[in-house]
Amino acid sequence: MKTLPHMGSLIKQRILEKKLTFAEVCRRINIKQPVINGYFEQPTLQTKIIWKISIAIEHNLFADLIENLPENIQNAKKTSFQQTIEKQADEIKDLKKEIAIYKEILKNKL
Repeated sequence: MKTLPHMGSLIKQRILEKKLTFAEVCRRINIKQPVINGYFEQPTLQTKIIWKISIAIEHNLFADLIENLPENIQNAKKTSFQQTIEKQADEIKDLKKEIAIYKEILKNKL
């Protein structure tokens, strides 16, 4: 079973991946360096803080949390975007089958 990620560590990791300085992130969300250092130590954080940092680093931290949920909960309510992707994936699969059939027909005619 997946576990709740340590939010402070996750945020620190994402900032480093984005190659941002902690000072830059602090400026973007109007906090002092010791405050963000404190966030890194916290296993959980308020939604408002996660929201602000997500915007500041241009990364969806909530999506990272969702990825840690069990599969059946992650996809409990499919968004229209997810539904569109699934529909397009099915269409691609059907088109690939049709192409294979047409290739076979052409091969047999030559």
